Amino acid sequence: MGGYLGTGTQADKDNHADQCNPNNPKYAGHKKGYTGTGTKSDLDNHANQLNPNNSKYKGGK
Repeated sequence: MGGYLGTGTQADKDNHADQCNPNNPKYAGHKKGYTGTGTKSDLDNHANQLNPNNSKYKGGK
């Protein structure tokens, strides 16, 4: 998951950095994966669904 997987050329690295920089016009942004309510019980439930040691585990994407 995640991480830079480009060619490794300086131009490619610079482009990647530009896309990750919110102050750059090339900024690609990202979508937040979690959009719950943010309450303690909601955050706990979300964490449990991501924990393979928990019975509420939903598995990978």
